[in-house]
This record gives sequence, structure tokens and C-alpha cells, in this order.
Amino acid sequence: MSETRYTGRGTNFYVADGEVAKVVELAIALRRPLLVEGEPGCGKTKLAYSIATELNLGEVIRITVKSTSRAQDLLYRVNALKRLQDAQIPGHPKAQYIYPYITLGPLGDAFNRRRRCVVLIDEVDKADIDFPNDLLDVLESFSFAVDDLPAEEEKACAKDNGFGRVVAGDPSAPPIVVITSNREKRLPEPFLRRCLYVRVTFPTTEAELEDIVRKNIRIALPAVNESILKAAIVSFLNIRALSTAHTQKPPSTSELIDWVRILHWDGVSPETLSRSALRPPNWRLLFKTAADLDAYDAASKKRATE
Repeated sequence: MSETRYTGRGTNFYVADGEVAKVVELAIALRRPLLVEGEPGCGKTKLAYSIATELNLGEVIRITVKSTSRAQDLLYRVNALKRLQDAQIPGHPKAQYIYPYITLGPLGDAFNRRRRCVVLIDEVDKADIDFPNDLLDVLESFSFAVDDLPAEEEKACAKDNGFGRVVAGDPSAPPIVVITSNREKRLPEPFLRRCLYVRVTFPTTEAELEDIVRKNIRIALPAVNESILKAAIVSFLNIRALSTAHTQKPPSTSELIDWVRILHWDGVSPETLSRSALRPPNWRLLFKTAADLDAYDAASKKRATE
């Protein structure tokens, strides 16, 4: 296990339950990528920042995956266009070589640092299926070959760029790789087998939600009325329970945090929240699409007449 254990509660902005914290610890010990899934707004991305902060590992190396992303671009890049432009300049001292135009990508840079850090590969399911497949061996060995670097240029590249034909992380402290997915596409089974899986779920108790809101809200805590916070959470849980059966995206923790801020700014009282359990002030701001808004509007009106 890691020298400093991850508890999920050692930051001022995130709360992870005990099961999630345990899987994080196991992923670190087994040197496995951590595949994180869960509904939007439940804190998948923030989990990586929580790990980095609690274990004092510095800035997270975040890789935002797009539909056009290629695995090699995460490892290294060759600026062929710049080399071609330099070749047009008579006597240019570098254009005859390749190494001046090779740079490490974010994952390659993480390996080359040779110290523990956190790498976040965000929304891996957005890319083509070849993307996770091409990362299989790299994420298992924490090393890769720079195939475009000629052997005769390796020494010069190592001197000027700090890496040679093989880039490898420190085997005793490889990067902690956190991969998030919204399951927009099915991930390949060989990739899944190499990961430890964890699902970040919506908090199950009012106390957990209170802790999350307190840690994330940007208003000075003494200014937030505790009774408003408690009443808002009770009302929010009622709304979420009803919306789960009728909407595509029920409101999650990110919406709750913003909603509590808005209630504070508007000076809403706990009594107002208690009287309007399913349609409290600014309830519409909890939904993200017209379809979900209309669906909840109809469901809450129907519930009120029952």
C-alpha cells in the first residue's frame, strides 16, 4: 500500500465513501488504472484531484479525451510541419535531424518525471475504440518506445530533451492513472480487464450531502444558516427521488451545491423550503434540459394532487 493512505476525506472539497477509498488504495498497490463511472455531476473527475491533494502529489495531469484523440499523442508528438518549414531555410542546423521536433505528450511526460503523480484521462469513452486498446500495454508497463527517434540521434535527444528511445516511469512509484467514462461507447474487454473499476454513486444520507456541500460551497460558512442547509438537502432529496423516475438526468451533487448558493443569495427561509417540498424556490435550476424540466413539472403537479 502507499505510505500515505487515501481516505477520501482529507481535502476541503471532496468526500469519497469508504468503498471508493479502498478501491483507490488497491489500484495504487496493484499499479492498475482506476476506471471511474457514475452519473454526471457525481464527482468522477474530482476524485482524481482529491487523490492528488490528499496524497500531496502536486498538480493533476489532466487529459481531456475528444473524438479525434489518438493514444500516441498522449505519449509523444513529432512536429513534422515545423521541420518542413525549417528545412526551407538554407543551412538550418536542426532540420536534418528528427529529435529537435519530438516532444513528449502529457502521459509520456508523466512517465518521464519518474515520480508519483496523478494522471486523469477524462471521458475515455468519447474516443474511438482503438484509443483505449492502444493504451493497454503502456498502462501496464508504464513505458513506451519513441519509434520515430532514430537510434543514432538518441544521445542527442537525451541531452537536449531529457528522454531517449524508451521512456519509462519509476517502477517503484508509477503514476496513479484515473480514467473516467460516461459509457457513451462500450469499452473493449481487454482494456476493462486491466483496470480496477469503481462506481461513484450519489450519497445515501443527509449527513454525507451536508458534508459535501460544506466542503464545496464558496460562501463563508458562518454566513450559511445551518437550518437552511438542512432544509435544502431534505427538499433536494425529495426532488431527486421524484425526478429519478421521470427524467433523463436527475439533479446531482453539482446542482445541489449551486442551488444552495442561490438559496443563500435569495435569502430563502427554511420554512419556505419546508412548505414547498417538491417545488421550492428556484427548483427549475436543478434541471439541464427542457424535456427533464417539463417531465418533472408534470410529475410534481400530479404528486401534489394525489
